[in-house]
Amino acid sequence: NMKILLRFYLQNNKLPIDYRRIMLSFFKRSLSDIAEGKYYEKYYFTPERRNFTFAVNLPMPKFSKTEIQLGKNQLNITFSTADYNTGCIFMSAFIKQKDKPIPAPLGNEMKLASVNLVPEKNVTSSSAVVKMLSPLCIRLHKAENNSDRYISVANPNFTEIAKQVIKEQLVESGFDEKLISNFEIKPLNAKKTVVYHYKNYIECSLGSFSINADKSVINYLLKSGIGSRKSAGFGFAELLSEIIQIIMTFQDLTVTVGRLMSEATEDLQE
Repeated sequence: NMKILLRFYLQNNKLPIDYRRIMLSFFKRSLSDIAEGKYYEKYYFTPERRNFTFAVNLPMPKFSKTEIQLGKNQLNITFSTADYNTGCIFMSAFIKQKDKPIPAPLGNEMKLASVNLVPEKNVTSSSAVVKMLSPLCIRLHKAENNSDRYISVANPNFTEIAKQVIKEQLVESGFDEKLISNFEIKPLNAKKTVVYHYKNYIECSLGSFSINADKSVINYLLKSGIGSRKSAGFGFAELLSEIIQIIMTFQDLTVTVGRLMSEATEDLQE
């Protein structure tokens, strides 16, 4: 697993609303410039699921219908993957792009100023609270007519649908069905948002969520992203807190209270 922070300087402070396209173009350009483009083919021409995600941090953004005005001529991208080899490949590709001018829409130009590894904390319990740094996207795909439907927390069936979609993705990623049988994701303080991406409006969710699962599953999701379209800049989450569950049955509680009362009575008699 690997998390990489990319810091960019911009020529001006304007970006289009569909700014994720610029980042995807940068990733493709970076991979094309190493190993004679074989990794570009590996990650963008093969049908296998891309096991990485990213989030873009825009400083003090002001949104209009067509563009975003930033408070500073800079932005950060955090790239994350659960696969160490993928991390090494992208790290090498990013380093080669340092200080090169990268054309961007609205007369802008980007330059990658620094590439740094970010330390990560592993979850040690089976429950966690996470915050989405990029929107959580849950896609229902219909193969018969090749159509997509997107679900957000505004849907009354969100919890069940999100659980099923993510569990299917975990199985595709190699997790045993028994290990993920108790997986759950629930919104805590979340809201619907709509993202413009490649000429489509995608209904997504932002905010905080609780996740219950084996710790290996939670760690994987925190590193590779949660939900659909992760490699396009969706589903990047950060850990807010772990929930240490203390389970005590009523019978255990009764026995414990009884023992404490008995000990207290003995102390008084002495």
